[in-house]
Amino acid sequence: MSLLAGIGIGMLVLAALLILGAAVAVLPRALRVRRALLETHGLVYTYRLVADVTAMERRLAALERKQLLRPWRQVRRWVMHPLTIAVVESWARRRRRARGARLEAVGLR
Repeated sequence: MSLLAGIGIGMLVLAALLILGAAVAVLPRALRVRRALLETHGLVYTYRLVADVTAMERRLAALERKQLLRPWRQVRRWVMHPLTIAVVESWARRRRRARGARLEAVGLR
């Protein structure tokens, strides 16, 4: 083996040792970053579950509200129907006429 080959092999070993040393020096920080990343993923998953549960609760509340208001919507539909309004107006006119007739009979009008 020549002197240059020995120097080349020595430099190769030195480079490998430097790379290994740098990896060992970076390893604790890399493990901390990994641990923080896993905790963050856990928090994101937890918050996503909480948001999903909240959205589901809101949907259930909306469905419950819809069920509870169903009879009132039916009543509103009946009350707002044009024929119902016409009947109520007709009753009001009849009551006015009857009241006016009673007042006339008594002599107050």
